[in-house]
Formats: sequence, structure tokens, C-alpha cells
Amino acid sequence: MPPKPSFLGTRVFEDYSIAELIDYIDWSPFFSTWELTGKFPAILDDEKFGEAARPLYEDARAMLKKIVDENWFRAAAVVGFWPANSAGDDIVLGDGKVLHTLRQQLARREGRANVALADFVAPKESGREDYIGAFVVTAGIGEDVIADRFKHANDNYSSIMVKALADRLGGIAALACSAFTFQC
Repeated sequence: MPPKPSFLGTRVFEDYSIAELIDYIDWSPFFSTWELTGKFPAILDDEKFGEAARPLYEDARAMLKKIVDENWFRAAAVVGFWPANSAGDDIVLGDGKVLHTLRQQLARREGRANVALADFVAPKESGREDYIGAFVVTAGIGEDVIADRFKHANDNYSSIMVKALADRLGGIAALACSAFTFQC
């Protein structure tokens, strides 16, 4: 039996702490933004990219401190849970609304199924209560203003840096919401 969420409907987190997200940043995609390929933290000592990666990482950490200390932008999220069951490839919510899900379209080797999101929700005919959860996050409310300020000051490096950091913070906010969703 699927666990029942601790609440149904939506909850809004209007001003989630950026400082709480920093320790969970996945830095590897950040370095890809700068065309430095490799896994973090190994990239910092990489023979080819380490010399460029180390000061970039130091600059990023310094900018993150300013983002937090000067409240440059904020993170927000909406998390929701609803009663649901599947009907074929669709998910039917408790209020009767239908979410149409698309079955994977790629050719698979024999014995491997093309799945749809509905496959992960208990079928209506099973008689079991089930739920779906969803979330929307952002960690860059106000980021454009800061990036534009740098751009207008002819500081493209800092403009790109703030955008890349907002992207990474958004990624970790999504993971935090995923964890929240599955813990309820």
C-alpha cells in the first residue's frame, strides 16, 4: 500500500534559504558551463582543466557568499500531493481531472516495456488508494537584475557566473523538493 502523504493539496515555500542549498550543489554541470569537462571535485586537480577550474571554483564560492550576504536573489517552491489512480496511460485525480501521460516512443529490445508515468500509479481497478506529487522550483528570483547589472558594467564574467550559480541552485532546489515529495 502506498504511503499517504502528510498533506493533500499544495504548500508554498515563498522564500527558501539559498544558504541551505549551497552545500548540496552539483558542481560538475557548473564547470561544463565554462567548457571545463570533468567530475567535481576531481576536476580541481585535473591535469588539463585543474589550473582553470580552481580559480573559477574560488570565484564561484565568493559570489555565493555575496548572493547570501547581500540577498541578491531568492528561492521558492510549490509542492503538492493529490489522490490519484491510473486508467490506461492516463492518471485520474481524485476530483476527476485527467492527466494524459505519453508512453515512451523509442524502439526497445524485446522484453523491455515502453513506460508511461501512469504505470507508476496504482490502477483504479486495483481498489488501492494512491497519490501523485509534483513540484515547481526556482532559485533565481531576482537573478536577472543582478546579471544585467554586471552586463551593463561590462563584466560579462560575473554576469555569466551569477546565471550559472542560479542554475545550480535551481537544480539543488529541485532535488530538495524531490526528497520532500518522497518523504511525505
